[in-house]
Amino acid sequence: MHSAPRQALAVVAAALLVWAGAACAVPDPAAAASPIGGTALWIDQVSAGASAQSLAVAAREAGARTLYVKAADGLTSEPQFSPSLIAGLRAFGVSVCAWVFAYGSEPVAEAQAAIAAVRSGAACLVVDAESAYETRYGQAQAYVRSLRGSLGKSFAIALAGQPEVLQHPKFPYSVFLGPGGFGFDMPLMYWRDLGLSVAAAYAEVLPVNAIYGRPIVPVGQLYGEPGVAELEQFRTLAAGFGLAGTSFFDLDSAAPAGLAALVVPPARARRRAIAPATIRPGADGDEVDWAQELLNAGGARLPVGGFYGAETGRAVAGFQRHHRLPATGVLGPATWRALLRLRAREPSWASGPPDSAR
Repeated sequence: MHSAPRQALAVVAAALLVWAGAACAVPDPAAAASPIGGTALWIDQVSAGASAQSLAVAAREAGARTLYVKAADGLTSEPQFSPSLIAGLRAFGVSVCAWVFAYGSEPVAEAQAAIAAVRSGAACLVVDAESAYETRYGQAQAYVRSLRGSLGKSFAIALAGQPEVLQHPKFPYSVFLGPGGFGFDMPLMYWRDLGLSVAAAYAEVLPVNAIYGRPIVPVGQLYGEPGVAELEQFRTLAAGFGLAGTSFFDLDSAAPAGLAALVVPPARARRRAIAPATIRPGADGDEVDWAQELLNAGGARLPVGGFYGAETGRAVAGFQRHHRLPATGVLGPATWRALLRLRAREPSWASGPPDSAR
């Protein structure tokens, strides 16, 4: 669950965030109605002796309406995620979702472990997929199709993934968050691990995740004793961007002051809009795979290979002309918004990842 620490970026906010004045950023209705909305707490390990009642009390005291309880690690189901625990928590008014860690080595079998957890009574499913899934496009596609084939297209599933899309060019975000994939994007925004302030983490993470067009529900950290002011800012910024909710990892490692900070209503903040990141020719990664899939849905005939070369630049310019946008050949916010009205044409990844990600 923890990303490797790295140096803070020098300039992020000015280039990536757009103030929307008094206009409200309205949360996605599906997100607002889902158990994935609101405030949630993660549970990695249910403490020995903990009862449904004690967990429900802890959740309520932190203002959380949902608990994400670990239900499987790869192929291995967690006995703690039991029908009795779920029923007990529900009896105390707490919604329960399953979270699973996915590796991609045996995607169909891992999907079956997740499906079994959902059938135990989970209200939603959160899939934590990180570095183990790098380059595993075919495995991601098999995993997603197995889940959706069993759980249906409308069941609430979220990707809890590495937050910095451009720093993970070989990760199949476009498969997990593409057509027929997961309905929610939950970037693991552990600002201290990223070496960033809370504000800088939002500035870096939201624009690059916005290109996938899914409701963003960021995951913050409770481990490491983050300051009360940091937690308050994390929630205030989420509200300011009109996000449907936040969650925090995790209950076991939280200090009492951290949990108490989650009860306080977030401060009123000027509403902000998220401007999707600008992607330029020469880029090479999943964000380009995704753009090429969307451009093909708009009539282009591009090979989906993850490199933003001259052919892709011409397709972008042609799309822009067709939609009465400046034909720059650069994927800026307005172009992304127009592209996201289309349903991407996902290729088969059975033979492996895009050429540029091999």
